[in-house]
Amino acid sequence: MIPHPPSTTTAALNLISPFDLLAPAALARVAASARPIHAGRGELLVQRDDCPRGIHVVLDGEVKCFVLSPSGGEKIIRLAARDAFFGEEAALLERPHVASAQAMRASELLLIPTAALREAMAASPAFCAAMTLRLATTSYDLMTTLQLQLQLSSTQRVAHYLAQLAPDDAEHFEIRLESDKQTIAAQLNLTPETLSRVLSRFVREGMIRPQGRRGMVLSKLSMLRTCAAH
Repeated sequence: MIPHPPSTTTAALNLISPFDLLAPAALARVAASARPIHAGRGELLVQRDDCPRGIHVVLDGEVKCFVLSPSGGEKIIRLAARDAFFGEEAALLERPHVASAQAMRASELLLIPTAALREAMAASPAFCAAMTLRLATTSYDLMTTLQLQLQLSSTQRVAHYLAQLAPDDAEHFEIRLESDKQTIAAQLNLTPETLSRVLSRFVREGMIRPQGRRGMVLSKLSMLRTCAAH
C-alpha cells in the first residue's frame, strides 16, 4: 500500500466535517497519524467484538455497518458513504465494536487512531462539541429507526423510506436508489421478497414508476406520505 502524502491527507480531512474545525497544526497532527486503507468490494473492515483501533473515515466508496441475527439475517445499522465516518462510539468508549463493517464497493478510507482523535478533541472545544453533537445525532437517528421498525408495517416502512428521498413539498420526483434492493430491505428490517411485493403494489397503484436499473419516479408523493402515516 502506498501511503498518502501528509499534505494530501490533510487536504482531504479539511473538507470533511467536523475536521474542518481544527486549527492547521492540530489537523496536520491528525493527518500524520492516519493510516490509509484500500478496501475491495465485500472486504470486512471491522468485525463484531473487535477491539477498536480508532475511527474509519470514508474518502470514497461506501461501507455498511451491520449486525447478524442468530439465524444469519442481516440488519444494517448505518451506511457510511463519502465524507462519513464510523466506529467513533466504540473508539471513544474503548469498548468492542457491536457491529461489523463491510465495504459495499471498492473504498478508500483513513483510520485515525483513538489517541489522535482524543488529542484533537482536547485541543479544540469546537471540534469536541461537534463530535459530541454527532454522537447524539447518530444515537437519535438509531432510536428513530428502531421506533419506525417496531411501530410501522412493512408497507408503511417502504413508503416512509421513499417519501423521505424527495423534497417535502414535491408531488412528483425522480430518484436514483444508491443501494440495491437487498441492502434497502436490510435497512428496513424486511426480507427482499417483502420489499419487492410492496414496491410492486406501489407500481400497480401508480405511486411509483421504475426507470432503469435503479432509477424511479415517485409519481404520487402525497399518496406515499399518506401510506406511510396510516
